[in-house]
Amino acid sequence: MIVKSKTCLIYSPGGHYNELIKSISGINFKNKYNVTFQTNLRKKTKNYLITHPRRNFFRTIINFYQSFKILLKERPKLIISTGADVCLGTIILGKLFFKTRLIFIESAANVVTPTLTGRISYFFSDLFIIQHKDLIKYYPKAKLSKGFLQ
Repeated sequence: MIVKSKTCLIYSPGGHYNELIKSISGINFKNKYNVTFQTNLRKKTKNYLITHPRRNFFRTIINFYQSFKILLKERPKLIISTGADVCLGTIILGKLFFKTRLIFIESAANVVTPTLTGRISYFFSDLFIIQHKDLIKYYPKAKLSKGFLQ
């Protein structure tokens, strides 16, 4: 599959990044960029670093400001995210101000209860994917996947 629309991939490093990579394997993005908060990114792709909010009000404001500047510059048509909180500014602002389509993949690590990022992102998502059937009670419109880690 080939995606020609400009796409923003936003994630936290580590497990969230690994889930995102597995979930988009087989898709060829012609125009994509990454947004995260860690510096060990691949050099072949356009990358942006933003402040990790860490549930701190001032850091969250900085994150939203940085997210808005990137969205204004890049104007993606699609945002794909696996979380965590680093993505909320981009998701909310992208949807409200840029009408960006959003695919959110809830973490496979959460089997019984939803994540805070998932609960917020659910309301902005065009496609919300869960990996455990127990979460359907929290996300009734979500699509159930077999799981990317299987």
